Amino acid sequence: MITLCEPDNAPCVAEIVNDRGESILIQTDWDWPGVASTFGWVPCQCGQTDGTVDCPHRKASEMIQEAGEWIRDHYGMEVEDPGYFGR
Repeated sequence: MITLCEPDNAPCVAEIVNDRGESILIQTDWDWPGVASTFGWVPCQCGQTDGTVDCPHRKASEMIQEAGEWIRDHYGMEVEDPGYFGR
C-alpha cells in the first residue's frame, strides 16, 4: 500500500509513502496528473488524455492545476502501489 501525504519540510504538493516508510516527493506540477490518477482522479471523462496534454474537452494547464488541488484534498488516501517503489 502507498499513502498520499502532505509533505512536512518541502515545498512540494505531496509525498507518497509506502508501508516500509520509504517516500517519494512529488515536486513538479507535471507529475500531479499521474499521481492524482494513481489515487483515483480522472483528468477527463473522454479518456483521451492523461492530464498532461490537451484533449477535445479540456486544456492540459486546467487539468494539471485541478490535479494539484485534488491531491491536496485527498491527503491520507491509500491504494495498492502500482510500481512507485518497485515490486
